[in-house]
Amino acid sequence: MLLGFSSGCLYKTQKNVSREIFDIIRNTGANAIEVMCRFDDSIEKLLDEFPCDYFSGFNYVSLHAPKMIMRGTKETFSLIEKVQNKFNFNLIVFHPDEITDWDVFKNSKIPIGFENMDNRKKSHKTLADMKKAFEIIPNAKFVLDVNHVFTNDRTMRLAKDFIINFSDRLAEIHLSGFETLHEPLFKTKQKEIIDVIPDKNLPIIIESVCETTEEIKEEFKYIKNHLK
Repeated sequence: MLLGFSSGCLYKTQKNVSREIFDIIRNTGANAIEVMCRFDDSIEKLLDEFPCDYFSGFNYVSLHAPKMIMRGTKETFSLIEKVQNKFNFNLIVFHPDEITDWDVFKNSKIPIGFENMDNRKKSHKTLADMKKAFEIIPNAKFVLDVNHVFTNDRTMRLAKDFIINFSDRLAEIHLSGFETLHEPLFKTKQKEIIDVIPDKNLPIIIESVCETTEEIKEEFKYIKNHLK
């Protein structure tokens, strides 16, 4: 099982890109990690301060791309290509609703993943919108965020529709509870969110926002035990 955390899981007390947060995630026993870089300066920090083999202790490492609307898609995408050349991430996850220039993706060789959006977003929440994104970029993978599905459809039927239609490109799962945003599942006890995961061999990235190191350990233990 490939199971780990987004480095944004302790964003209230830790920086998303820091040795401290990466060490905390390692110490949970996680063998997967998604490096959260929601702004370009986090990418620049990875390029400037971390050796290329820094994440070698993990079996799976993905990167959550910055907001593409900050500096502009082309400039941000250029930074992403540089950091991919350095670290060779398994997948780079994008929010498709933020993309303003799809052309930069078309000839790129980086491993692209598009994530379905939550109910706060204007687009890419539905099966039809995600299909359009994959028609534009046919080689892109799919990242199923089951928390985002739950915000749009409490029955979780939408998750099953995503899985059926994108089974051949499903590459990663984002997992967390939902009450107002991304609550820990050991608190919400929402087994219906965990149970929709179609394949436990897929990389599963926990995005639950935790308050303390102890909470992150408890969340990891709860989810791992439930998946078993």
